[in-house]
This record gives sequence, C-alpha cells and structure tokens, in this order.
Amino acid sequence: MKRALLLIFFCIHLGFLVFNNAVMTRETHVEFFNRKGTRLDTLLSRIIRHPAFLAYGRITGLETGYGFFGFNVRSTGFVITENCGQAFYPEFQSLEAENRYSGLRGAYIDYLKYKHPIGRTTSPIDSLQEDYLDLVLKNVAAFSLKGKALACDSTFTGYYILEVPTLKEASSGAAPSPSLVPVKKFAYVVRDGYPR
Repeated sequence: MKRALLLIFFCIHLGFLVFNNAVMTRETHVEFFNRKGTRLDTLLSRIIRHPAFLAYGRITGLETGYGFFGFNVRSTGFVITENCGQAFYPEFQSLEAENRYSGLRGAYIDYLKYKHPIGRTTSPIDSLQEDYLDLVLKNVAAFSLKGKALACDSTFTGYYILEVPTLKEASSGAAPSPSLVPVKKFAYVVRDGYPR
C-alpha cells in the first residue's frame, strides 16, 4: 500500500513538473515572439496560477519553470576591461556586490530587447535605459581598474555574452571553441587609473 501511494505521489509530482514547465515554456515562446496567445494558453495560465497550484509549487520548489533546453533560455555575460592586451575583471569583496553585479548582467541581457525590438516600437525610455547601462558599465570598468598598474592610456570595456557551438558543429568532429560576442563595447582614456 505504501509503495502504491508513493508511486501515485511520484506520478502527480512529475506530472506537475512537466505541466508547469510546458506551460511556462509556451508563455515564454508567445512573449518572446510577440504572438497572441490562444484560449488554451489563457486556460493553462489560469491553472498554473491557481492558489492551490501555486502553494504546491512554492512548497516543493517546482514553481521555477526551468526549461533548460528551451529557446530563449537566458544566457549570462561578462564585463571585461582590456588595457594593452591585459584583461581585467571586477573582483568583489561581498555577496551583496556579487548580487548587484549579477543584476547588472541580467539588465544587459534585457537591453538586447531594446536594441533589437521585434514587433514593437521604440520609446524614449529605451535611450534612457541605454544611457544608464553605459554609465553603469563605465563604473564597473573603473572598479575593475582600481589600484592596477596600467601600461596604456586607453582601455576598452565591454559586455560580452558567450556563444557556444551548436550541436551540429560539435558533432562534426572538429574541436569546437566558444567565442565572446560583444553586446556593448567602449573605448576610454585612462587618467589616474580611472577611465573617463
């Protein structure tokens, strides 16, 4: 009897996981490609947002909607500052600073929506967002260079995302290598160890 109850619970639990992830992946697809959802999409969204469904998801940790092999699975990136061919990265001393830096990296990925709008018109807020991110990137560059001996007067700072080889390239037999793709890149003149 215990084994049968455990099997029933396992099936319900696994079904919840698959159903929740499938609906969230579909919602992401509809939003990413600016499509209009169907009535079925609306119904399924209501189901996964029902209080009982949400409570079970929060208690078990299944509400996250991980879709690792789905499209638009968010990549992360890196702020790299270069001076005379030497790369510098921000080094943080606290968890709070790491968390803020992680938020910045997420904001830059969101910036791609503003830079490449699909099916939407741009607004004045988009340029304000871009100016803000440029300023933050410049401050991260200054932080990365703080206290470093610099050999050149100019430095390059950029936010890069990692582009990994496709499965087709990986299965071709040649050794595939990932590459860094610049999302944003700036050149600065360095004075007193800080980019201006």
